[in-house]
Amino acid sequence: MSVNRVVLISGKTGTGKTGLAAALQDRYGFHVVQTRDLLGGKLELHDANERKPLIDRAMALNGETNSRWVLDGVLPQLERLGGSPGIVVDHVSSIEQIQQFRESAGSAIVHVHLYASRETLRTRYAGKEGALPGAPTYEEIDHLSDPVAELLKNDADIRIFTDRTDADDTLVRVAAHLQLLTSPQLRCVDVLVGGQYGSEGKGNIVAFLAPEYDVLVRVGGPNAGHTVATPKGKRVHHQLPSGCGASSAKILLGPGITLHVPKLLKEIEEFEIAPGRLFIDPCATIIEEVDIVEEQRGVVGAIASTGSGSGAAKARRIKNRGSKADKVCLARDVPELAEFLGATLFHLEQAYRDGKSVLLEGTQGSALSLYHGDYPYVTSRDTNVAGCLAEAGISPSRVRRILMVVRTTPIRVADPDGKEGNTSGHLKHETTFDDIAQRAGLDATEVNDAEKTSTTGRNRRVGWFEWSQFRRACDLNAPTDIVLTFADYLSAENQQARRFEQLKENTIKFIEELERVAQAPVSLINTRFPKKKVDFTDLRSIIDRRTWSGRTTDR
Repeated sequence: MSVNRVVLISGKTGTGKTGLAAALQDRYGFHVVQTRDLLGGKLELHDANERKPLIDRAMALNGETNSRWVLDGVLPQLERLGGSPGIVVDHVSSIEQIQQFRESAGSAIVHVHLYASRETLRTRYAGKEGALPGAPTYEEIDHLSDPVAELLKNDADIRIFTDRTDADDTLVRVAAHLQLLTSPQLRCVDVLVGGQYGSEGKGNIVAFLAPEYDVLVRVGGPNAGHTVATPKGKRVHHQLPSGCGASSAKILLGPGITLHVPKLLKEIEEFEIAPGRLFIDPCATIIEEVDIVEEQRGVVGAIASTGSGSGAAKARRIKNRGSKADKVCLARDVPELAEFLGATLFHLEQAYRDGKSVLLEGTQGSALSLYHGDYPYVTSRDTNVAGCLAEAGISPSRVRRILMVVRTTPIRVADPDGKEGNTSGHLKHETTFDDIAQRAGLDATEVNDAEKTSTTGRNRRVGWFEWSQFRRACDLNAPTDIVLTFADYLSAENQQARRFEQLKENTIKFIEELERVAQAPVSLINTRFPKKKVDFTDLRSIIDRRTWSGRTTDR
């Protein structure tokens, strides 16, 4: 007999046996065998009057086969299991039936017995089959005698009193006994965040890494656009992970994300993402027109916010808790998203259990954090690792590597329009793209044309590298790896580098200094960011110095 797990469920009618079997099948992939099917009959929920013939037949088979008929019915199915973790038998009704399994499979057998008080069993039956006209009483259909039930309870490897547990509670307890739950020691999530004021080039890095991962997770909102170079040219992601076009990985949008439905649906169509691959958490916040209007009237002119409505939607979600007059719309309330809905925690746990690799893509940059940035010149969420993990529903214990992306010359969006003198925030060593281009030997016109924000198309301010801000981002994120982008802004000759030693000497010294300050290696180096349309098909712009792969997990 195969070593696949065989779970035998016993218990009186109404204890929750069939619900447990179905849950083990749905959640963990067990194959369910129902003994009523082995008897050659199909007993539907409303067929209470048909129980007696089946019970009589089962009793007769016990005598004819020495209680082996259930085992004989299960064995052929067990041999065809393939990758299934095992079989659940719903249900066994005697010690002798269980003994036949134990003699055949030994330790592969797990006996689960469910029991409840007589009052509870009667109530449950009365609410279902017993409510139908002409239905027998509970005592008439209760084929498992109290003495036999007691023997089964004493024999069980797992026994659960279901008076005060629902199906989910029972499943969790049984799954724990079966060691189906994932250990907190399992680390298979890599997180990528921006280390400055956003626009560090995270999208290209994610697209480069994505083929190594089984699951891609995105948090944030449509206020951040991630531009990616692909064989088909320039692509911009606003709400989907930047690597979704470069891989076939499962895509998860966590409960902390804020979504603009029309833009999301357009992006789903553009990247040809089908249901069954993309799962949007039902609790994700939906941006409504009122949110966009509010931001256009306020933070856009005050701090040069993108005005996507993401922050206003999050604020409204907090403010309007319990309000019937001004209800907050979540993803579960949008019919157009129904086919994509799925609890991200469920899919993450499934990934952990199956040893899959997960890449979480952060949003914007560390210095724009609502809590750790230079308020009020900040965004509407915490953009550091801890905040991204919270939005996705991922425990810090799951994290294997933290990649922090920084560019050689940090940028901020241009100051707000108008004569009020408002600013988009502090930039310590501010300079111009003309100056940077001249020093690096780049075409100033190309650089200026390329440096537009992905979401709003606004110009950018730029400055020289801020070492103290970089170290602060390291303190907040504790990166295991640094990713450096825009190496060509130090020297145009870096654009031709394909290996680390081909970089200019001053660039190598800059990288060595980054590693000293971060106390972490610079593992990926982006030598140039696309500036002209033709550049977006050139995919050899990253020098990979990693000693690890996304495919490798600590198991």
